[in-house]
Amino acid sequence: MEETFNIQAIILNRHIFRENDSRVLVYSKEHGKMFLVARGARSIKSKMAGHIEPFCLSDLMVVRGKNYNYIGGAKSGNCFRELKSDLKKLEVAGRSFAILNKIIKEHEVDPKLFFLINDFLEALSDINKNIDSNLFLHAFILKLICQLGYRPELYSCVICRKDINPNNNYFDFKRGGLVCSSCRKNSLTIHKDSIKLLRFIVKENFKNISKLHFNKKISLGAIKNIVLFYNYNFK
Repeated sequence: MEETFNIQAIILNRHIFRENDSRVLVYSKEHGKMFLVARGARSIKSKMAGHIEPFCLSDLMVVRGKNYNYIGGAKSGNCFRELKSDLKKLEVAGRSFAILNKIIKEHEVDPKLFFLINDFLEALSDINKNIDSNLFLHAFILKLICQLGYRPELYSCVICRKDINPNNNYFDFKRGGLVCSSCRKNSLTIHKDSIKLLRFIVKENFKNISKLHFNKKISLGAIKNIVLFYNYNFK
């Protein structure tokens, strides 16, 4: 077994660990979610500390240990400074990563998820201050759960399988998608423009999502369904 290995990782969080050390939570392209120990990272003289801050994309050298894996070296590639200088953006990133940490298990490797997280941080860092932070947060949640295999059906009725018409449709979060008016029982009504918004989020990248300007009522309708769908599958 190799003594060291290199990874490209996004720093999700960092906590106090022992007197001068930090316990760092990362998501890596090569090994998925991992906990690593950074020795001496809390010391004033630490050269590593700035490279393992949350929301950084960093190249890490990992040293295998008996009880823990350690960070032997770190070099940040992108620290997303525009994100960190905006409290609203920081809140969105923090809440998004809390959900990510909750539903992603350790060492489950998914390179597409790594790139999804990185694209999210790049878009969040670049967008202007008029961001609809609540919508962008829930766009991340929807795209995350789609990547995990829980993509909702947004084009056909989940009961009769007929194509969805523009009006009088409903969202059945237990069945995992839209229900036409003919098959409705106790499903949640959803506006046609909220359906368009959900489809756009699933299909497009974060950069394009960040440019959206939807009526508040439409956005809240889409968000409500994302929350119900997430809660049913992950809580």
